[in-house]
Amino acid sequence: MPRRLLLVFLSVALVAGCGGGASNLLANPGFENGADPWHTMDVASWSPDFDIDGDVVHGGSHSVHLHLAPPAAPSLNGVSGVVQDVEVSDLPEYVSGHYRVDNWRKETEFQYLQVVVIAFTSDPLAAGAGNIQVRYLLAGAAAEPFEIANAKFVFVDKADPGQGEWVHFAGNIREDFEQLWGAVPQGVTSVRVFFEARFDSPTEIQPQMAGDVYYDDLYLGPESKAPDG
Repeated sequence: MPRRLLLVFLSVALVAGCGGGASNLLANPGFENGADPWHTMDVASWSPDFDIDGDVVHGGSHSVHLHLAPPAAPSLNGVSGVVQDVEVSDLPEYVSGHYRVDNWRKETEFQYLQVVVIAFTSDPLAAGAGNIQVRYLLAGAAAEPFEIANAKFVFVDKADPGQGEWVHFAGNIREDFEQLWGAVPQGVTSVRVFFEARFDSPTEIQPQMAGDVYYDDLYLGPESKAPDG
């Protein structure tokens, strides 16, 4: 094979191996280019920090590390996570990726992993809130952790997460919105996707929970173009 064609082939293969290539609506899905454009939420319950890790990886040479630790003061909830906002004109079809959990110590009923897809839309389905959501409970929550009027929950696994291994997860967003909300929302202007480790409690607690959670090779886009899990 000519050298130029070989280099092009390798370049395409590397891109495809880090979260689905050009079909992926997420930028920097494998955290190979540092933190941007991933961010956290500027609310009290959210940790402002996350780490780009070069030792524990699923693909490529980096992942994102979320450290779940006891709150500094008694609290109803706490979240460690990363978020990305994507401008779209239609609801994406599919979300997937991989997570790994180490040093998991569960001290409250709802200590769990979650992926959230929020559709910002003018659809009447979102009247009053401006958005509707599907929340994927990946592991650690055996029941819905709380009630929220503009969100529906999907249980991927109700058991506590296993430790020391990478786990693939996936959800068909369009099918889940249609099943849970009765229709695929129209008039979508953007989506916000969260990848989280968190706890929730009906009363203020200061549990001695712990957990090191890693996400890698994340994907948002057509199901037919998603990386093989």
